[in-house]
Amino acid sequence: LGALKYIPHAVFKLLENMPMPWEQVRMVDVLYHVTGAITFVNEVPKVIEPVYLAQWGTMWIMMRREKRDRRHFKRMRFPPFDDEEPPLDYGDNVLDVEPLEPIAIDLDDEEDAAVHGWLYDHYPLRFTKFVNGPSYRTW
Repeated sequence: LGALKYIPHAVFKLLENMPMPWEQVRMVDVLYHVTGAITFVNEVPKVIEPVYLAQWGTMWIMMRREKRDRRHFKRMRFPPFDDEEPPLDYGDNVLDVEPLEPIAIDLDDEEDAAVHGWLYDHYPLRFTKFVNGPSYRTW
């Protein structure tokens, strides 16, 4: 019962480390209590601001195309949950579902050669001379 006061922080850390649209899944370090009372995502997402803006710029273009083609976007019915509808079970509806393919713009090998290998990485340019290692303090 004492772990309830940490739930807002646990939810914050979970939302902070959600996979970006260009990532299918994201593996993160997790810290959990020995009794299983609470679990925290034990990672701080760090970004290089110009790279992050470039990633979201390509996402904006691709999501406009996705919305236009209506492959993954569906109109929502209201009310989303009816009063007579039973609650959804996690094991039946979510557990066995494979994640959708990540959204990524098709990069040209010649035209986009400068960013082709690392634009959609979780930590781009992490072990190169342009970044101060995994700390991302200077770039």
